[in-house]
Amino acid sequence: MGPSAISTGRDDLGKVMVRTAADLAVEPWEDLRGIEGATHKVLWQSGATVLGLIRVEAGRSKPAHTHHGAHHHMLITRGSCVMLGQRVDEGSYVYVPPGVEHAVDDVGPDGVEFFYTYRPVEVGPAADDGQVVAHPV
Repeated sequence: MGPSAISTGRDDLGKVMVRTAADLAVEPWEDLRGIEGATHKVLWQSGATVLGLIRVEAGRSKPAHTHHGAHHHMLITRGSCVMLGQRVDEGSYVYVPPGVEHAVDDVGPDGVEFFYTYRPVEVGPAADDGQVVAHPV
């Protein structure tokens, strides 16, 4: 390491990754923290920074919650829902700053799917095993 290099303690920086639509299609969707009708796929994670996909089935919702120490960006890729009191559909972008309560409500008849980024502005609490706890969406 050169004199101006900074050790981040992470070994994921600078790695190239390509995951085709076919690759993603066969990867399983996982339950999203016990929220019935909501699933997700993590596409990339570095520490507590997470990028992924979330699906919420028609007629379901993702309850109101707040990320006190993270920026949250969402791009609707399929379907529609209400976020921050406004109907959003395919192609819509939503930004939620730290500390703002948000939910996924009134999901359309085809459900909703969105790409999200979750980027902490501060380190979260450590879990019992000493790992940083990431709380995406």
